[in-house]
Amino acid sequence: KKEVTTKKGKTQIQYDPGVPMSKEQLAAWRREARRVRNRESAAASRQKIRDRIDELEGEVEQWKAKFNEAMNMINRLEQTPRPL
Repeated sequence: KKEVTTKKGKTQIQYDPGVPMSKEQLAAWRREARRVRNRESAAASRQKIRDRIDELEGEVEQWKAKFNEAMNMINRLEQTPRPL
């Protein structure tokens, strides 16, 4: 894997096997390398989604606890006799 600059001045990563190959072998190698990169990227994306879900579930639990605390406070206040 090495960085090359295109004619337009953009930097791209070029994946090169480092050994001589025929065009067909090179195409197959690149296709397989792309599949591997895509598989890794998809796994990272799924993990990121799972982590976000865990984070949001934690937030939900915190909000539920705050809600229950507020409801208990309301119930206690309603039970307390008020002076006239």
